[in-house]
Amino acid sequence: MSALRYSIPVALVVCATTLHAVRPAPPEAAAPQAAQAAAPEALPPYELKTRSTFTGGEQATRAPFWPIGWVKHRTGAVAQVQSAPAPRIVLDEKSFRVTSILLGTGATPSLAVINGRAYSEGEFLRMPKTPGTPSPRIRVQRINDGTVILQNADQVLVASLLRPELNAKRPEELLLDPDR
Repeated sequence: MSALRYSIPVALVVCATTLHAVRPAPPEAAAPQAAQAAAPEALPPYELKTRSTFTGGEQATRAPFWPIGWVKHRTGAVAQVQSAPAPRIVLDEKSFRVTSILLGTGATPSLAVINGRAYSEGEFLRMPKTPGTPSPRIRVQRINDGTVILQNADQVLVASLLRPELNAKRPEELLLDPDR
């Protein structure tokens, strides 16, 4: 084991000396006298041919740190407010049939069945597509006990839960007390 311990460092030293003997010397060290004989000529200083200038025209009044295209509005000028486009469809309570409502707790969302499909708050209703007109984007804004609030652009509609047992008219005989 002691022979192996000394043989590895000896092999490394032998390889290192062999590599240094084989590697050629750098060109600067090999010919220092040749470099002195061919002295480089001094280069002339750089001369600028065309100097750049900036003429901004109307852009010269713009502050250089503002975003490009940003214009400062004058004080006292009346800004024109664009009105929201009028929706092409008018919401009607008869168009939406709310058949059931499931009120959720803190962890579960509230659900409402509208026109045969279940929706939660924030979802958009699926509307039938008509050719030539874009379909409206009606959103379920809020689900309450017995009502659903729907929103389309700036229109708000409260759709009530259909309760057929309350709407059906009973005959008068059933309403009268037989003891009287």
